[in-house]
Amino acid sequence: MRLLLLTMLLSTFSVPAATVLAHPSVPVDSLTQAQLRNIFSLRQTLWPDGTPVRVIVMPVDTELHQRFCREQLRFFPYQLNNIWDKHSFSGTGRRPEQASDTATMVQLVRSMPGAIGYAASLGVDAGIKEVRIEQ
Repeated sequence: MRLLLLTMLLSTFSVPAATVLAHPSVPVDSLTQAQLRNIFSLRQTLWPDGTPVRVIVMPVDTELHQRFCREQLRFFPYQLNNIWDKHSFSGTGRRPEQASDTATMVQLVRSMPGAIGYAASLGVDAGIKEVRIEQ
């Protein structure tokens, strides 16, 4: 019993939960889980004010990306990758930009109007909007 509890605690602390980040000009402060899924699966391509959505993700083999897919989007990472491939190969969209690390993610989101991404819950700095996800 103790081993099970310890394992659960360690897995909880291994990679922090993802925080959804957006460029300050993005006209939303919160999204539903369905809206977030639509954005990251490239179905929603414009913000309510008409600004193009710019999706930025971490490398698909990182624990943070895999956890974000499972916990926030309720997709398996391979499912999301298949969706991006379909858009890319059919010419209906482009794969999201990829940030190599958290610092790059923050820099890209801060510098691209309409950008949305995610990072580990390390506290968001000035110049970035933290988007609340409603269940």
